[in-house]
Amino acid sequence: MYDLEEARLIDEIKRRSPHRVLLQLPEGLKPQAARLAETLETASGAEVFVSGDPCYGACDLALHQMKELRADLLVHIGHAEIPNENVRDDIIYIEARSDEEIEKPLAEALKLLKDEKNIGLAASVQHLHSLKLAKELLEQAGKTVWMGKASGRLRHEGQILGCDYGSVQSIANKVQAFIVIAAGDFHALGVSLSTGKRTIVADPYQQVARDTAQLVDKILRQRYATILKFKEAKRVGIIVGLKSSQMHLALAKRVKDLLEQSGKNCMLIASSELIPESIESFTDLDGLVETACPRVAIDDRSRYHKPVVNPEEALIAIGRKSWEEYGKHTE
Repeated sequence: MYDLEEARLIDEIKRRSPHRVLLQLPEGLKPQAARLAETLETASGAEVFVSGDPCYGACDLALHQMKELRADLLVHIGHAEIPNENVRDDIIYIEARSDEEIEKPLAEALKLLKDEKNIGLAASVQHLHSLKLAKELLEQAGKTVWMGKASGRLRHEGQILGCDYGSVQSIANKVQAFIVIAAGDFHALGVSLSTGKRTIVADPYQQVARDTAQLVDKILRQRYATILKFKEAKRVGIIVGLKSSQMHLALAKRVKDLLEQSGKNCMLIASSELIPESIESFTDLDGLVETACPRVAIDDRSRYHKPVVNPEEALIAIGRKSWEEYGKHTE
């Protein structure tokens, strides 16, 4: 279950007295939407709409929907506020902390890290409150525990995002391995790629721990093959994201200039969603660079027939960055 902070949310809505409220939830929390909307409407008297569009993070706020609906308040659920980005009085962030227990998966993680003394600890936002207990349990087991400070797009100590692993990169030279408390392998994969360190995911939902080594090796092989295919591309589309905090126009233009210097013909494409059927309608393009989110090209690889790379991979393809540096720095 998730803590949606309903008492605080109701108090905040009553205090602000909005006429219309827009709720935005990621896919995993949308089953909570109908009940939450009804609760808020009953308690506050405000009219509540629920966004039906996909939601990928705090970088993907439903600001356009909010404007079109003339909503007075946006309630964004499931992600932490990005410091210095879209910090507004008409947006409330509910981080939706999980109450899943971590003792068993953490014990399993320790079995996999018998020889490692210095351990880095990180979590996705739903499990950040578990880091204190996790640190205590690891120290009781004789480990020295490190957690990175918040910086960049990160609001909390030990936090990681699909687009920002600065917290773990800041302590990578002090640890032998990382334990990541999160669902699935998404965040742990990013930690391993960005630090080059052995990474264990302690999954509170499945109550297991997994070493990401084989998955990382598989992903690296896939990315290397994709980069080689992109290297041969003559006509390239560079996708500029239109979501609230995904428009990296300066980066897109820089990549365009560098690719053109390497002999490629480039076209800028503005898009709010990277939909394979739409993007691949540009049949004259041989490859694509996706600048909105660095993980889209990696995680959605199987959806595309043409090579789709992120900016870092594009630079590797044209020799502006070495393969050995892959994932070690945020572009």
